[in-house]
Amino acid sequence: MLNAILVAIISSFGLGLSFFFGLVFLRNKKLVNRILGLLLIVFALRITKSILYNFVELPLFIKNLGLAANLAVGPFLYLYGYYLLSQNQSLKRSHLLHFTPSLFYVLFGQMIPNSDDSIFWYISYQLILFQSYIYLGMSMYLYLKKMKGIQKELRLWYVRLTFTVGAIWMCYTLIFVDILPIYSIGPIAYSFFIVLLAYLGINSKRTFNLSLTSKYTTSKLTPEKGKAYFDAIEDVMKERRLYLNPELTVTAVAETVGISSRNVSEIINKYGNQNFASYINHYRIEEAKSLLRARSRKTKIISVALDAGFNSLSTFNVAFKAITNLTPSEYRATHN
Repeated sequence: MLNAILVAIISSFGLGLSFFFGLVFLRNKKLVNRILGLLLIVFALRITKSILYNFVELPLFIKNLGLAANLAVGPFLYLYGYYLLSQNQSLKRSHLLHFTPSLFYVLFGQMIPNSDDSIFWYISYQLILFQSYIYLGMSMYLYLKKMKGIQKELRLWYVRLTFTVGAIWMCYTLIFVDILPIYSIGPIAYSFFIVLLAYLGINSKRTFNLSLTSKYTTSKLTPEKGKAYFDAIEDVMKERRLYLNPELTVTAVAETVGISSRNVSEIINKYGNQNFASYINHYRIEEAKSLLRARSRKTKIISVALDAGFNSLSTFNVAFKAITNLTPSEYRATHN
């Protein structure tokens, strides 16, 4: 009994963090933050069921409610990544279909068998674990496909979040196949990883600032206008290649597109998921990569940097390494 109480205390600490940050994110106006808040809350509900399982005989509906929460974690993880990268911050109704299995367990939770001696439970739990890993794979594929255009700290945040979810699922999988014989390891692992995730997130200077603050709460831009303006900025960048100007400013872009400087900053922040400097640097790095592939190896790196729009070699080297994980010389040696 003493061990069970100790497990409950340790696990409750992680649960408290999950519910706290979940509610904080839910109060934010951005869709992506609300999805993250729901992810933390449903995961915490799943772990709450595991903790209560050590103390009392749970009603059938509560057991299945825990599985319903489990079925919702994967979709929330994937959709959080999707909207973190998406330029459209309005919810697609078709995405609600991801929660059909979870809804099924909520609606029929009083009838679905859920006991260790039930063959239906044994098979269905395997399918639930399989669903979890499917969404984990989808989330990682999303990261590998689209995260290269996002700031490094946001990339690290999503990788850490995905790893945390995967590690906790792995614990429950090992418990299910009797490799880990103690059921309480699941809630303890959850608490450990949530505390670690919270520490890494808070310790980052930008992760939570980028996610939690709403700089443009008084904005009058509608999503339709914002997306249209962002497309206009993209067209200007690609056609006129304004990024080649090392002295390019927000004001210059605003004048070219015909909107205010504040709107340019807001639009790039919302629909490009980065600040103005990072947005311009990504275009410059793509230009530099093209030049490194096309020019002779005898061409000096400083020449490439200047031709790509950078005004110093040191700034170029830092930006190039941050985006490609290679130095310009390493990139040229690999691709030239």
